[in-house]
Parts: sequence; structure tokens; C-alpha cells
Amino acid sequence: MPGTGAHLKNHVIPEGVTILFWIMVILTALFTGLIFFIRLDTYQFYSNFFEVVIALVCMVSCLYAYRTWSGRIILLLAAFAFGGFALSNTFWYLYSIASHLGRQDVFFTISELGFLGFMLFFIVAFRIEFPPKPCPLLLRITMAGLLLIIALMVIGTLGLDRNTALFMFRFLVVALLIDVALSHGVYQYALLWPGICLWSFASILYGLRDTLFIIHKEWLIVAPFTGNPLSVYDFLSVVGPLDILSLLFIQLGLFTYLNSRQD
Repeated sequence: MPGTGAHLKNHVIPEGVTILFWIMVILTALFTGLIFFIRLDTYQFYSNFFEVVIALVCMVSCLYAYRTWSGRIILLLAAFAFGGFALSNTFWYLYSIASHLGRQDVFFTISELGFLGFMLFFIVAFRIEFPPKPCPLLLRITMAGLLLIIALMVIGTLGLDRNTALFMFRFLVVALLIDVALSHGVYQYALLWPGICLWSFASILYGLRDTLFIIHKEWLIVAPFTGNPLSVYDFLSVVGPLDILSLLFIQLGLFTYLNSRQD
């Protein structure tokens, strides 16, 4: 049976655990809006800190669920994905503080392998756990069209250099993740599919921020409530909280999926 671990349990994941994750979702959503009210460096510090903490919480939750509630191999692969993301994000943030290079050179470091690894682990997990299923053609065309528009925009605006080439590689891995999720019916599962979509969206925004918007810091938006101008580049620090939300939705989606299997 696809995705069956060696010690399949028959326990439903407790409702209290799910409630705890929903509380974290609400707190993260509230934190996202603080970018307009607190210092940017403070916002970025706590954003990266919470990214690491939530990723570790998700990793531990998956490992505990694998040992206690369900032996599905998708939990083990998800734990590796969450743990790799936590380590990579820790390295990335410490490197960006300690180095005197500049954001253009901070974007593509060895930590990028961990961010890509997160997606690769879930690509493997979906292929193992979910059997291939036909995907609505309109949905597939829509997703492919959106990705193609973004790719053409980046290449048309910046041309091809090292940064855009590496960004396009990240972009292709995102596209592969979405394609595997579509071809294996992940879009049918509440919370898990939105989590993957949000992760993919945040990942593309992250790449655009440090390739396109970093060289156009004169592009400003007016912050609501305060009326202060904020560059688009600085505003896209909300990518951090979006990453956190995607991690939480993916974890909640896994819990919902596992409970539905037990039912």
C-alpha cells in the first residue's frame, strides 16, 4: 500500500493538537501586519526566528505523529523537509548578519540547497503517498500560465545573469512541486493544497525580492494607517510570515489527511 509505514497505527490525531496549530496561524496572521508599525530590522529578526521555531515544531510534530499516531511515510519525509528548512534558514540569517557582502550575494548561498530540499522532500512524499490522478485541464493550464508569465517577466526585465539563472532554477523546482501535487490529487485535500500553494507563492516572491526589487528600491508603496512610504523590497519581508503560514497549513493538512484515512 503506498505510504504505509512499518508500524501503521490506528490513532486519530488529537483535536487539541490541531487547535494549537490554528492558534499559531492566527498569531502569525496578526504578526504579518506589524510590518507597518515596528522597525524593519526588528520585524525581520523575529520573522526569521519564528520561521525556525515553527519549522522545528512541525518537524517534532511529524516525528511524534509517525511514532505515536500513524506510521505513514509521508510524516517522516515531511519531518526531514521541516528540519532541513529550519537548519537552512538559521544558516542563511546568521550568514546575512555576519557577512559584509550585500544582499545580492546573500541570496544564493549553500542554504539555498535546504530551501530547494524542502520542496524535493515533498515532491517525493506526494509521489509515494498519493496515487496518480487525473487533474482538471483548466486548473493545470491556469497554474502553468501564471508561472510562465512570472518567468517571462523576470527574464524580460533583468535578462540572464547568475542571479536570474539561479532564480529560474528555483522557479523550475517550484513548478515541479506544483505539477506533482496536481498530478497526484493533492489539490483535493483541504489545507494541504493551500499550504503548498502559499509556500510556492512565498518562494517566488522571495526570489523576486532579491533579484528584481532589490535593484529597484525606488519603487514605493504607502503604508496603510501610518501613511509612511515603504519600498516594495522592504515590504516583501512579509515573505517570512507567509512561509510560516504555509508551514502551518501544510502541517494542518497532513493532520487532516491522516485523520480522514483513519476514519
